[in-house]
Amino acid sequence: MKFYLKKIVLWLDNGYKRELGEFENNKVNIITGDPSKGKSSILEILDYCFLSSENTIVQGDDYIERVEWFGINFWINDKTLTIARHSTNKNDYYFSSAGEIPEKIYSNIKEENIKNVLHSEFSINDNVKFPFGGNIIKKNTKISHRYFMLFNTQTRDVLSHNKVLFDKQTDLKYQEALIRILDIALGVTTIDNMIKNEKLKELESKKDRIEGKIDFFKTKKDNFIEEKTKLINEAKALNLIKNNLSVDESMNELLNTLNNINQLELIDNSSEIANLEKRKLELKLKLSKYNKYKTQYKKYKESLQKDIDSLKPISYINSKMDEILQLNGFKNIVESIEQELINIKNFVSNKELPAIRELDLEIKEINTNLISIEKNIENLSNHEIELDKLKSKQLMFLGELKSILKIYQTKNEDTNYAHELNEIDTQIKNLKKEIIPIDRSDTLDTLSEYMQSILKDVQFNLRGYSGYKPVFDFKDRLIKLKKVDKVIEIEDDTETIKNIGSSSNHLFLHLAFFTALHRLFINKIEPSHFIPQFLILDQPDSPFYETVSESSEEKDLFMKSLKILDNHIEYFNNVLNKDFQIIVLEHIEWKEIENEKFKHYKLIEEWREGSGLIPPERLL
Repeated sequence: MKFYLKKIVLWLDNGYKRELGEFENNKVNIITGDPSKGKSSILEILDYCFLSSENTIVQGDDYIERVEWFGINFWINDKTLTIARHSTNKNDYYFSSAGEIPEKIYSNIKEENIKNVLHSEFSINDNVKFPFGGNIIKKNTKISHRYFMLFNTQTRDVLSHNKVLFDKQTDLKYQEALIRILDIALGVTTIDNMIKNEKLKELESKKDRIEGKIDFFKTKKDNFIEEKTKLINEAKALNLIKNNLSVDESMNELLNTLNNINQLELIDNSSEIANLEKRKLELKLKLSKYNKYKTQYKKYKESLQKDIDSLKPISYINSKMDEILQLNGFKNIVESIEQELINIKNFVSNKELPAIRELDLEIKEINTNLISIEKNIENLSNHEIELDKLKSKQLMFLGELKSILKIYQTKNEDTNYAHELNEIDTQIKNLKKEIIPIDRSDTLDTLSEYMQSILKDVQFNLRGYSGYKPVFDFKDRLIKLKKVDKVIEIEDDTETIKNIGSSSNHLFLHLAFFTALHRLFINKIEPSHFIPQFLILDQPDSPFYETVSESSEEKDLFMKSLKILDNHIEYFNNVLNKDFQIIVLEHIEWKEIENEKFKHYKLIEEWREGSGLIPPERLL
């Protein structure tokens, strides 16, 4: 895909507009300068304007805090476009289809519309979707243009990293998408072929599930035959079926019981218990009445005893009657009282009246009846509890039986599954005829040859690994080394070296890999419409930064890394007759690069002392 960056544009809060560029196509465009001048922000600005979900542009720096809008001006597929985005209001965008850069910036478009424009330019349409579902990317999620820009940038931290090859490789979303995107970009498969492969996986997975169900039903049915006798015996023990039935009759009755489970009834003793409780209450009330009467009778006798005590002097008076005043009638009174005393004594001395004896017998009978009633109530209650337990066991048994009898009742279900399985087998067979097997071996061999050729052209030998050549491990997404004189498979980890040592080795391998990738993208039978033809590198001098000015060997090594980029432009222009743009963000002074007489290098700006992404005087 034809692409090159023309300008980076910043609009400050004081009205100042900063235009960085013009970047040229078919050049290695250099921005060099001291640390903390804003060079690394260029990559982040590009990422942000290409619809990143987050603003990762360096925060905390005064010059960045003053920027209200970030913008890019670029050429794509024979047209110039401008996209700008507000620094804090992430949903505010400016867009010009003619590449206009306004003095005063304003919002004029929605993000979705810009996304549609970019997807159109990247040849991404509604049919280009991820045919798989994972932890982050949902099935049939539309492929973003941002996935294909994984091959266009190398940040400072990644450029010489020993375990990470791509920017955003550690981001789960990009990590999940990378292997699919790489297959598409390298041309080892197509979107249509990928969709068919995923469909095949779905069908094979569905087939496995159905076969599992068929095996499940078969096993359960076999087991059920063995379980019949056990189930019937248990049902008889729970009084659910009669004892004199055959196996088939027993099963039919169980099925009938199961279908009428709501009608399952047991003997209810609650009314009888209630009657006994009522009779118990009546007897207790009667007993209480009788006991109250006996208590009153006892108190009456006790009061008579007191009367006896009070009348005892009468006997003495009667014995001395002749000596006492002889009053008319007095003797008769005394005799009468004495007779009453005798009567009271006789009454008190009498053990019990017949009525009291009868009452005691009645009380005894009542107590006997109460004991009997309470025992009956206890027996009936215990029976009720046992019946409840039995009913619970019956219901639990019937509930467990229901799932087992499902298989017994649906004996033809496995036949239905078999029919579905036949249909799936037919689909799998037809689909396999259409699918083109993914074979990366030739592509990876070519990639390895490109990398080896790129390193050879600058006369670079990996430090400590003479006789080895770089290979790309597709599975791990890493560059490894293998002996040149050994014919082995790349995937054979026993014959490859993962830990390659110095950061300078990794820098050269990263440069060789990414330039070789773009050769592959453009050299395919059908060149990729998804991959833009540009590369931005942030500080490739990092492994040499402290020594490049002090060591001629280190300086020579660093210049070889820059030579790779110069050769890349030359290869695209004169061998492939294609366009390519490289932007390099560096520390080294321009004069050091200029002295090398590279053919395709161009200085954009050099930031030393008072200069930078935003000149200090423009912050006033």
